[in-house]
Amino acid sequence: MCAQGPAPSPIPPTWLYRRVTPDEAERIFTDDRGVPFGAASQAWLELRATVTPADELWIYDSRAHIAPGSCANLGVCVVRHGRVTRHLLIRIS
Repeated sequence: MCAQGPAPSPIPPTWLYRRVTPDEAERIFTDDRGVPFGAASQAWLELRATVTPADELWIYDSRAHIAPGSCANLGVCVVRHGRVTRHLLIRIS
Protein backbone atom coordinates (compact mmCIF):
# COMPACT_ATOMS: atom_id res chain seq x y z
CA MET A 1 0.00 0.00 0.00
CA CYS A 2 1.35 3.44 -0.92
CA ALA A 3 1.41 6.21 1.63
CA GLN A 4 -0.55 9.27 0.61
CA GLY A 5 -0.09 12.84 1.70
CA PRO A 6 -2.93 15.10 2.74
CA ALA A 7 -5.64 15.68 0.17
CA PRO A 8 -5.31 18.89 -1.80
CA SER A 9 -7.42 21.76 -0.56
CA PRO A 10 -10.55 22.59 -2.54
CA ILE A 11 -9.62 26.27 -1.97
CA PRO A 12 -6.75 27.32 -4.26
CA PRO A 13 -4.43 30.08 -3.01
CA THR A 14 -5.63 32.39 -5.80
CA TRP A 15 -9.07 32.53 -4.16
CA LEU A 16 -7.70 34.01 -0.91
CA TYR A 17 -9.14 37.49 -0.87
CA ARG A 18 -8.60 39.12 2.51
CA ARG A 19 -6.86 38.11 5.71
CA VAL A 20 -9.07 38.77 8.76
CA THR A 21 -9.22 38.16 12.48
CA PRO A 22 -12.00 35.95 13.83
CA ASP A 23 -13.77 39.04 15.20
CA GLU A 24 -13.58 40.78 11.81
CA ALA A 25 -15.00 37.69 10.10
CA GLU A 26 -17.93 37.69 12.52
CA ARG A 27 -18.66 41.37 11.84
CA ILE A 28 -18.50 40.83 8.06
CA PHE A 29 -20.72 37.74 8.04
CA THR A 30 -23.35 38.72 10.63
CA ASP A 31 -26.90 38.13 9.40
CA ASP A 32 -29.93 40.41 9.72
CA ARG A 33 -30.74 38.95 13.16
CA GLY A 34 -27.27 39.83 14.47
CA VAL A 35 -26.03 36.21 14.43
CA PRO A 36 -22.46 35.76 13.20
CA PHE A 37 -22.55 33.44 10.17
CA GLY A 38 -26.32 33.04 10.48
CA ALA A 39 -27.45 29.47 9.79
CA ALA A 40 -23.80 28.39 9.68
CA SER A 41 -23.06 29.76 13.17
CA GLN A 42 -22.43 26.33 14.74
CA ALA A 43 -20.06 25.35 11.91
CA TRP A 44 -18.29 28.70 12.37
CA LEU A 45 -17.85 28.13 16.10
CA GLU A 46 -16.38 24.70 15.39
CA LEU A 47 -13.98 26.11 12.80
CA ARG A 48 -13.03 29.04 15.03
CA ALA A 49 -12.18 26.66 17.86
CA THR A 50 -9.49 25.06 15.66
CA VAL A 51 -7.68 28.32 14.89
CA THR A 52 -4.31 28.60 16.65
CA PRO A 53 -2.25 31.79 17.12
CA ALA A 54 0.05 30.66 14.30
CA ASP A 55 -2.84 30.22 11.83
CA GLU A 56 -4.19 32.75 9.38
CA LEU A 57 -7.90 33.26 8.74
CA TRP A 58 -8.82 34.32 5.22
CA ILE A 59 -11.97 35.21 3.32
CA TYR A 60 -11.95 33.41 0.01
CA ASP A 61 -13.87 34.33 -3.13
CA SER A 62 -13.74 32.48 -6.44
CA ARG A 63 -15.63 35.02 -8.57
CA ALA A 64 -12.54 36.47 -10.26
CA HIS A 65 -11.17 33.01 -11.07
CA ILE A 66 -14.04 31.13 -12.69
CA ALA A 67 -15.64 31.05 -16.12
CA PRO A 68 -18.61 33.36 -16.75
CA GLY A 69 -21.85 31.65 -15.79
CA SER A 70 -20.17 29.31 -13.31
CA CYS A 71 -21.10 29.19 -9.63
CA ALA A 72 -18.84 31.22 -7.36
CA ASN A 73 -17.87 30.27 -3.81
CA LEU A 74 -17.43 32.66 -0.88
CA GLY A 75 -16.36 31.69 2.61
CA VAL A 76 -13.64 31.66 5.23
CA CYS A 77 -10.68 29.33 5.56
CA VAL A 78 -7.86 28.53 7.95
CA VAL A 79 -4.35 28.65 6.51
CA ARG A 80 -1.73 26.75 8.48
CA HIS A 81 1.90 26.67 7.31
CA GLY A 82 0.84 28.07 3.93
CA ARG A 83 -1.86 25.45 3.30
CA VAL A 84 -5.64 25.71 3.64
CA THR A 85 -6.54 23.20 6.34
CA ARG A 86 -10.23 23.95 6.93
CA HIS A 87 -12.89 26.04 5.27
CA LEU A 88 -16.46 27.12 5.71
CA LEU A 89 -18.52 27.80 2.60
CA ILE A 90 -20.83 30.76 3.23
CA ARG A 91 -22.39 31.40 -0.15
CA ILE A 92 -22.62 29.93 -3.63
CA SER A 93 -23.72 32.40 -6.26
